[in-house]
Amino acid sequence: MAQFRVEFVLDQASGKYLAELYSPENQEELIVRTEALYASQAAAVLGLVQLFKDAILKFPKPGQPPARVVGKSKPARRKPAKAKKAKNKAAKRRKHN
Repeated sequence: MAQFRVEFVLDQASGKYLAELYSPENQEELIVRTEALYASQAAAVLGLVQLFKDAILKFPKPGQPPARVVGKSKPARRKPAKAKKAKNKAAKRRKHN
């Protein structure tokens, strides 16, 4: 089972805490860092727990596809061929005039 290393760090500039989450495969690889939002280390722990709860509640049920796939963009919309041809004809007419 993968185990993330989490560190809670006091941001000296704001006086608030942030959370750093490290990779389970490489404990030195920082995966994500929150903003310095939390008034205390305990609040940072609760904030991170809530972040995971919110993410888990959005998981699809077993057998259902995900709502969206991260990293895959939608294919670009293409103009119908007729519209393209009409545009090209109009451009040619303007060129000759």
